[in-house]
Amino acid sequence: MREEESQKVSENHGWSTLCPDLLRKIIESLSSIDYYRAKIVCSDWYGVWKSCVKRRLCPWRIVISKDDSYKFYDPGEDKIYTTQYVGLSDNSYYMASSGNWLLMINLPSIESPIRGAQVRFERSGESRYTWGHFVEPCRKDNVSKDILHCKRSGVVLWINERTGDYVVAWILKRHYLFTYKKGDDSWWNWNKDWITGAKNLGYLDVAYKNSKLYLYTTDNHIKIIDFSGDSPKEEIENNPYLDHHFNYAPRGCEVSPKRRIAIQKSGEILIILNLVLIRESKLLFYIFKMNLESGKWERVYSIGDDEMIIFGHGVTIRAPVQDVGDGIKSGSIFFVFDGGLQSDYRCYSDCGIFDIATSTIKWPKKFHCIKDKSHWFAPGFA
Repeated sequence: MREEESQKVSENHGWSTLCPDLLRKIIESLSSIDYYRAKIVCSDWYGVWKSCVKRRLCPWRIVISKDDSYKFYDPGEDKIYTTQYVGLSDNSYYMASSGNWLLMINLPSIESPIRGAQVRFERSGESRYTWGHFVEPCRKDNVSKDILHCKRSGVVLWINERTGDYVVAWILKRHYLFTYKKGDDSWWNWNKDWITGAKNLGYLDVAYKNSKLYLYTTDNHIKIIDFSGDSPKEEIENNPYLDHHFNYAPRGCEVSPKRRIAIQKSGEILIILNLVLIRESKLLFYIFKMNLESGKWERVYSIGDDEMIIFGHGVTIRAPVQDVGDGIKSGSIFFVFDGGLQSDYRCYSDCGIFDIATSTIKWPKKFHCIKDKSHWFAPGFA
């Protein structure tokens, strides 16, 4: 269609003024990606979108192919989307996600001597908030190697889709902690800004909610950084976890290669242990919550009727109470294999879904194009 004809059609058909019933049918017939894109077309579309039949809650998988490209797999529709369809470039590297947003890095070639990589947010085919470069402070190796290594550490992203505010926290090699809040001129280096005596801490994981960053340190304490003011600051007096370290030690043939934290919708902190029973070749997840009255960390066997966990995501996400297929339901932990766990446990896919109540695992569809691993991604969740 010629440009003048396209303009004439647009003038004669006001897409924002379509009959709500007709628009509702159009939106409900869209694919998952276009369904969520529809709500940002205009305020009228958003109003109709909210009245549509809601899609079932279903985490997606970001699949890494042998040629280093990404594909997005929607198990609800059993459909694969390419990076071009969702608006990503093939030389991007996935770091973290928040709702419908992805935190991506544009990597230079492996031969590049440049020590920086451009970081940006992506949503629904559009790039937003390109805000500079990350530079590792101590080494001069190729940036691609450093960025890939730090992904195996903790990265957390939070975005307020209504206001556009955002916070990023980044653990590099379990020793360096960097944070960036919308409006900052540069990364905040916490290795320089910690209070005296805390500079040698290591970090296992990070999580963010309600203007507070929660840090799980290598000495098994939870620290809190308050981001509600102009400058972030450590919270001491109002941190109920500060003097109550987590002290679970693996028993017998248990091996615990990973520990992560997650914030429940109630605001309480969970510590999740990933264990392998060597003799039984069994993979388990133990969940602990601190009893605020006794100050002791206690194992729990449920996380509520409408919450589930993506291991390493930082917060629980809302979930359907009943199983909607593939093990997707409340009380589940979505995980991926990395960090050498496969040598101790026979896996049937590169990721799985653990049922907390029964300690059983559902293995999703396996792709034979995997080079490294998948990532779980939760579009539309809050």
